[in-house]
Amino acid sequence: MPAPADMGRRNALPVLYTSGTYYEVGYDVGRTFRGIIEDFLATCKDLHEDFLPAYETSEGRAAYDLTLASLQENFPQYVRELQGTADGAHVPFHKLMLLHMDQIVPKNSGKARSSGTNGCSAVCVNHEGQVLLGHTEDALPENLNHTYMVSAHITEAEPQGKWGIRSEGFTAYCYPGHLPGYCMGYNHHGLVYSINALYPQTVLAGKTPRHFLCRALLSAKTMEKAQQILRDRGTGSADGFCVNMSFTMQEGDHLFHNAEVGPAVNSNESPLSILTISPGEHLLHTNKYLRLSIPEVDGLSIKSSNHRHTRALECCAPETRATLLALLSDTHDVTYPFFREGGEPDFVKTVAVGVFDLLEKTWAIWMKNPRTADPLLTLPLLFTWKD
Repeated sequence: MPAPADMGRRNALPVLYTSGTYYEVGYDVGRTFRGIIEDFLATCKDLHEDFLPAYETSEGRAAYDLTLASLQENFPQYVRELQGTADGAHVPFHKLMLLHMDQIVPKNSGKARSSGTNGCSAVCVNHEGQVLLGHTEDALPENLNHTYMVSAHITEAEPQGKWGIRSEGFTAYCYPGHLPGYCMGYNHHGLVYSINALYPQTVLAGKTPRHFLCRALLSAKTMEKAQQILRDRGTGSADGFCVNMSFTMQEGDHLFHNAEVGPAVNSNESPLSILTISPGEHLLHTNKYLRLSIPEVDGLSIKSSNHRHTRALECCAPETRATLLALLSDTHDVTYPFFREGGEPDFVKTVAVGVFDLLEKTWAIWMKNPRTADPLLTLPLLFTWKD
């Protein structure tokens, strides 16, 4: 039976520590969070109203098969990780893969692309004594109370995938049944990042789904490697997204990098624009392109993003932890607030708020609005990875 719809906003977040191969880690995730994943799959409207019906069409199945074949060639380790999750949770693999392909299958079976379901606001603060990455995790309402944390150490005997990865260590906030990396998290090399979904009009079959590029980021040791992963030369991204990141182990000043990624239309690599946030600067990014000239769907994501940017100009500049939290918890705009509780027309919910403090090396997470609640947990950032 699915969880009751009226269970309210819970102040709970389960955390799994696991180690093994990609398949074994995926299996442990599925086995541990089986109930959460089953509940989510039973209630996910996108899956039942868009993804599965499109999958049953010849055009949709062709887009699925083409994309899966590309993933099996370039990122077989992450396909095995997802297979492990499906096996551990006792759910069909294709249902989880459809979540990761997102709009690829519906869009390439003749449907219009969604106008934007997920949200997310990210603020990079790089001021004296205040080096912070704040993030609202905004998602389909079905995700509320169905998220979890995964802290994993993955090792393989042989190099895996197009980048030859043999080991990974990371901690990530995860959507149910999804690979780690698409929300917010960090790796043991010192990379801290969060993701904002973007909604270009064009979504491509046979390219790399954004969920998989975000998963691959958890293996990055350097900014150069992160750019290589995002460009995905030889294939390119199927969709659009934005990465807010910092490599905390680098020498010199703390720097943030905001990377906008677009679909690889008529190209074998992703369009990429990177902005560096230097000391004395800060940046807000939501769910619209600020630099890349890519046609976007004019819908919920653009309207909400415009409202959030307008409201930010009315608030105190986010230059401290207090002003950062004040902005991310803001509900002044009752139609399109920063901290979202669903409704009409903005049905999206903020399922968590995270703040990475790169000086204190901590990650605080709220499941309720920070304006009225303390963080549920504060984790140490363990930048201790050694190959």
